Amino acid sequence: MESVKVLLVGIGGYGENYIKEALEKPSECYSLVGVVDPFISKSPYKEEIEKRNIPIFSSPDAFFLKGGKADLTVISSPIHTHYGYIMTALENGSNVLCEKPVTISRERMNALMDKERETGLFVAVGYQLCFALDIQAIKKRIISGDFGKCRRMKALRMMRRGDKYYSRTGWAGKLSCHGEYVFDSPLSNACAHQVQVMLYLLGKDTESTGECSNVDGTLYKARPSIENFDSAAVKITTTENVPLYFYTSHSLDEKKIGPVMEMEFEKAVIKGSDDNFSIYWNDGRIEDLSLMNKGDRLEKFYASVEAVKNGTRPAVTLKSSIGHIGVVLETEKLPVFLRYDAEYKKTEDGDGYYSISGLGEEFLSLYEKWALPNI
Repeated sequence: MESVKVLLVGIGGYGENYIKEALEKPSECYSLVGVVDPFISKSPYKEEIEKRNIPIFSSPDAFFLKGGKADLTVISSPIHTHYGYIMTALENGSNVLCEKPVTISRERMNALMDKERETGLFVAVGYQLCFALDIQAIKKRIISGDFGKCRRMKALRMMRRGDKYYSRTGWAGKLSCHGEYVFDSPLSNACAHQVQVMLYLLGKDTESTGECSNVDGTLYKARPSIENFDSAAVKITTTENVPLYFYTSHSLDEKKIGPVMEMEFEKAVIKGSDDNFSIYWNDGRIEDLSLMNKGDRLEKFYASVEAVKNGTRPAVTLKSSIGHIGVVLETEKLPVFLRYDAEYKKTEDGDGYYSISGLGEEFLSLYEKWALPNI
């Protein structure tokens, strides 16, 4: 097959990673046939895109209506546009790589999976940690039974987010946007990768994940203006009765805490810090996986391109996202407690944020104990 024709949809925010890669690191394996962004005038890459005569469109429909052909459509547009844009791409014969979350609706996920099967195309989902080669290697070993049965897992990732983060888009912290559920929170979006990795590693085959039967825990909202929570300590119970503990927040004084993970199996414990993993065997052996090749920074993109070329499927697809959707929907059933004790503060560069005093230390302590807050 000649080079894979790639259409980029959304080049602001995270989408800048793709346009920067395409412009700065051109490859013979793919060619950029179009860019979709109704706000292209705000992009620092606009001039270079025009200089290279790459067609610019206001929507995927406009690209395809003008006879555009794409083998792979990469979607980094706002969350509420994902479903419609994926459908448009599939209906026009293009495989898809879409940033997470694809949708927060089981019905729409089923419709997308039906369309995927109907067309014979794939929809890859941009959970980059799951595409990483070390995670793929660990998953293969879990599936083969190397570590025995999984007993429990836990993860923590906390990232302070301020006014700039919440004002960058119309859906940040919202429950819905333009009639589409988004349920934006650190669990569903910014810090979702650690939840997804735990679920993904429990999947019984390359594409599948563990699925959620129940979520218990505590949700806090420090920022009064948002609709959803910005801190969570939860226990996710899978359908296989494996407990997964997760701790996250955007409302803390520290710039970030974590990511850290621990996965307890019958024969070994796997621990991760900053996404570097080590295996601690029950017999005392230690396997350091930190030097293992993780793949490219945009491994999800190159894996999707390679799948198109080879007529195969990437590892992380719609099927891989079902578990995370279930967790988000079950978590949304919990009450959200407004933290009146949160303080509004400013960073050195003037960004305003809300902080729950001592939350970082509290959640780290709960993480160590495999416990939830007592409220």
